[in-house]
Amino acid sequence: AEVSAFGESTAKDSLPRVFIDWANDRMTHKHVIFDEETCTDVVVGDTLALAVMEVALLGRTWARASDKYRDESLCELFLAATDDAAKPKAAPEVAQGGAEFKKERLSRLVRRFLSPSVQVKAPSEAEKEDARLSPEEVTQVFIDHVPGVLDFLYRGQPGNLSLDFMVGAYQDGFQAFSGTEIHEHLLSSFRLVVHHGFDNKPAAAKHLCQIAEAFMDCQAVQARTVEKVSLQIRGVAMDFRGHLVQLIDEYKAMAVKILAVEECTKRGGPDAHHDPAHFESRLVADLGERLGLNEGIVKQGKLDEHAQARFRILQGAKLGKAEKRIHELFDMGALLKAFAAEAVTFGASTANDSLPRLFIDWASEHMSQKHLIFDEDTCSHVVVDDSLALAVLEVVFLGRPRAAVDERYRGELLSEVFVADAAVEVEAEAALSSAEAEALVANERSDEAVLILEVDCGSFWSPLTPDVLQKVAEAKKEGRKEVHFSSRGFKYLLDLVAMMQVNLATGKARSVRYGGSNDNHGDEDEDESDKSDD
Repeated sequence: AEVSAFGESTAKDSLPRVFIDWANDRMTHKHVIFDEETCTDVVVGDTLALAVMEVALLGRTWARASDKYRDESLCELFLAATDDAAKPKAAPEVAQGGAEFKKERLSRLVRRFLSPSVQVKAPSEAEKEDARLSPEEVTQVFIDHVPGVLDFLYRGQPGNLSLDFMVGAYQDGFQAFSGTEIHEHLLSSFRLVVHHGFDNKPAAAKHLCQIAEAFMDCQAVQARTVEKVSLQIRGVAMDFRGHLVQLIDEYKAMAVKILAVEECTKRGGPDAHHDPAHFESRLVADLGERLGLNEGIVKQGKLDEHAQARFRILQGAKLGKAEKRIHELFDMGALLKAFAAEAVTFGASTANDSLPRLFIDWASEHMSQKHLIFDEDTCSHVVVDDSLALAVLEVVFLGRPRAAVDERYRGELLSEVFVADAAVEVEAEAALSSAEAEALVANERSDEAVLILEVDCGSFWSPLTPDVLQKVAEAKKEGRKEVHFSSRGFKYLLDLVAMMQVNLATGKARSVRYGGSNDNHGDEDEDESDKSDD
């Protein structure tokens, strides 16, 4: 709008006048900045304006080779920068598509993936599933579908049969989540899986095996598996992007699991006290929203009392360090191969709502040369290598491929193989900027004091839960000296002056302190922690 204001009275040092001089020096076809009829009025559309800004500030235009302006190739419309100051330092790397350039492409995707904008949302509440099987029938369902299930032990403890816990869960749900907002959801989800097996429906053995193996571990692991398997049975419909988000979530979860093992190892574990499954809940609860972890699993993590009792809330520098490590552990190479491996399974019997089938449909809409996803000889088998897989993920989550301008796939320029999605590109840039801003704010606050209260359980100090801390914060703001709360079926009084926690049913009092001096939380086993307030 401003450069179009050029006229006879335009000052020599104004932007319109200086633009004319700049175009005279930097454009091979200077006439395209003027109207076609009289060639006297400056006319600049969005396409030309963008290219001008790129040349002026980045050293060259980043338009595709096929992009034109008034029938002239945009790439050939401008002269390359001759002075070092105007040349973009990254241009040679971009053109060559070297190792550092590839590393930045992968890093950009990881940053996008590990953000709230790429997240598996919590499923809708499971439809109520009433119990219709006797304990004997539930037992038989697992015996019929899971080889060796009678020998499965809960955490390897002799005499503690996993099958007994599964029968109990079918009848009464998960004790660890009793009284919480997700108790009924998990109970109905678990019954759905068992009924699916009882009715001998498709993949029953596979689903029940996953459940039975999960019941050899703690309730946190059991709940995550039940959530995952029940969703598969319910057949929650997803589009192509949804399938990719689901796949990405699996690799997020894998990175969190690895970090949980690393941290428990540093603490002298893994063992009954420094348990990776519960430290995983700690990580999920503290980082889940920032990293866009599975929303349903985040809810479960926040309700894991063992995680709350054993491991202090991650904050400040420790939180930032954990987040950085998860970024490092996220395996983009494995993710690309996993996507490619699944995409090529397309065949005549492929389900319409599967990833391979939906990929074909997506390619039909988003690729200008759709045949490139098929083999060259017969054009009947899907073939996807790492370079194409990377470009597909970039288009889906960044709006366009970030390949070097001269990078080709089967002889075709990658930048021209796909139809760019401007809306996704804008959304991605906004999401990345938001994530970077949040990280900056988090770093600035890393040294700020965060309220932590711990109660003396004898051999260890256990941190009070976030909901109790919220009540304490509100009490302090209002000038109150006492807080009432409930936990594990008991009612308590927290005296903020005497720094004592009192069990109102038993009268037992325990000392309370602000923030402990070490991380040795929860040297109790699970049975002891459940009885610590009796």
